[in-house]
Amino acid sequence: MLKRVFLMLMSLVLCHATMPVSQAEAHAPDLPNPKDLPAIGSLPELMTFQDGTPVRTPEEWSCRRQELLTLYSHYMYGYMPDPSGENLTYALTNDPDTGEKLLTITIAAGEASASFSVLVTLPQGDAPEGGFPYFIEYMPHHYQSWFTKEWVTEVSPNCRLAASRGYAGINYDCSAVALDNKSFTGAFYTLYPYKLLEPETRNGTLLAWAWGVSKIIDALEQGAGAELNINPALSLVGGVSRYGKSVAVAGAYDERIKVVIPSCSGAGGIATYRTNNSGKTYDLTSLGGPESWVNESANEPLSNLQGGEGYWFCGRFAVIPSVEQIPVDQHMLAALVANPQRHMIIVTGITSEGWNNTEGQCLAYAASQPAWDLLGCGDQNNMIIHLDGHAILPSDMQMILDYCDVHLMGKAPKDVQSDLSQMKGNLFLVHNRDKLYPEFGE
Repeated sequence: MLKRVFLMLMSLVLCHATMPVSQAEAHAPDLPNPKDLPAIGSLPELMTFQDGTPVRTPEEWSCRRQELLTLYSHYMYGYMPDPSGENLTYALTNDPDTGEKLLTITIAAGEASASFSVLVTLPQGDAPEGGFPYFIEYMPHHYQSWFTKEWVTEVSPNCRLAASRGYAGINYDCSAVALDNKSFTGAFYTLYPYKLLEPETRNGTLLAWAWGVSKIIDALEQGAGAELNINPALSLVGGVSRYGKSVAVAGAYDERIKVVIPSCSGAGGIATYRTNNSGKTYDLTSLGGPESWVNESANEPLSNLQGGEGYWFCGRFAVIPSVEQIPVDQHMLAALVANPQRHMIIVTGITSEGWNNTEGQCLAYAASQPAWDLLGCGDQNNMIIHLDGHAILPSDMQMILDYCDVHLMGKAPKDVQSDLSQMKGNLFLVHNRDKLYPEFGE
């Protein structure tokens, strides 16, 4: 009975909320202390409100989406700042070292101002009507530094490939927005300082990096897109590992992102917290691998995310006592992308990803499907699994661009090289069915 009352109170606070999540901090006192959250042993129900009411219509899903986003904001990533308090300007310059364009974005909020730059690689030839689609790629770890000439001497291979296929490539050095450490410095924290004694300000770097993606889109919408012949509405956003986690966060918080591509994101990203595939054996022959491969690696534990990596998350996440007391799981994060105007493409390896729980990522993909189906866009939820590589591989990128040629640019499926039927988590949902968590169902 007490649990039922608790859920009803949570529902009153969350599921009928109409305010933007950036303004929901005022409701923080109404939500339970992280240490008092009830345990949920199995995957939390996606299509059921906190008060137990089922979600049956797209309109109800919109309310459920807000309920989930508030939970993620309060207990995991933090609250996205209200953009109405920001003033954004931009400048375009030529970079002599690469021959590409530098887009420098400056945001003022209150009495503070901060800037960061991204490197834009444009395709050759004329842009299609409305402008080029574009691929924003979070920078790999070895590029992490403040924006320097050392960094801009290279364009990432995936951005070069995108440009060769008619998609502008945008290299996003997210460390200029927030350093990947506990210092809470960078453009985001200049504007929105992290204050230990004020819980509503303790936003993690995954959210800060996601905010930077939104500022890139803002700049394109406010004129940079027209100057570059880029269509602001046709965005692909991808990143790997910790950056894949942030891509998933960006996709949840900013519905303008057209194609969300989290890669190898693991715990805190797309992998479910409540499952663990350490020690499990899979048949990888469908990927050209061994018939019997054992995941001998541990999966990343909650203690890791709350400890040395705790700065990725909001302050409340660090004191949730157990995985079972996290009020959401990551199939819900994947479902927040669901929209007839949007697409999800989860990418991961298997033999390189023992730490990142590949089966748990596929479970999140599969368990998010009911939201896509309810909205009539079930085919827009996708997952690519490759054999080995902690990366978006060139072969993945080719398939992603073929998919986008079909779904964004109107190309016929028969006119692309990739077999797009391989984008449905086939390693688990077609093969290895007898090895999977019971939550996958039939």
